[in-house]
Amino acid sequence: MLPLPLSIDLVTRYGGKEIADVAVPNTFVPLDAAQMEAAARGDDLSGWPEDERTAAVYALARLDSAIGRASSEAQFYLRFRPADAPVPPWWPDDIQELARYHLYDRAGREDSTVRLRYEDVIKRLKALMDEDAKRGSNEEGAGGSAVIQGNPRLFSRRTLGRL
Repeated sequence: MLPLPLSIDLVTRYGGKEIADVAVPNTFVPLDAAQMEAAARGDDLSGWPEDERTAAVYALARLDSAIGRASSEAQFYLRFRPADAPVPPWWPDDIQELARYHLYDRAGREDSTVRLRYEDVIKRLKALMDEDAKRGSNEEGAGGSAVIQGNPRLFSRRTLGRL
């Protein structure tokens, strides 16, 4: 299993302001960068006002959901990867890009930088999947050809005689 990023990883990489802007809906009290970073670090939120605490918890839930969707998508492309294969050096950056894409509501725009980076990651994952499949790996990660086994035949023309 390849390592997944934490919420703090996304906040550190893309900045608390950007993540707070996309993770907290307009119906909640907005969070500033320092608040988003504190929430992602796991700091104690009990001293925060109720509306800010609610916004922070909601933002963290959205981050976790985006990370989960990114993981599911990446696992689809990595289904042929052997379990003992080394982690590609670009994996930590790419899984964060996938999570960021899933966090954005407006990422579907073709001219979006987030979408362009997402498409680059998908191309890399497809290439890796094709390499793994060519090496002969199957969905469980083990290589080799399929072997079909069955019970020996009980009835034949020879054993049934003239029936």
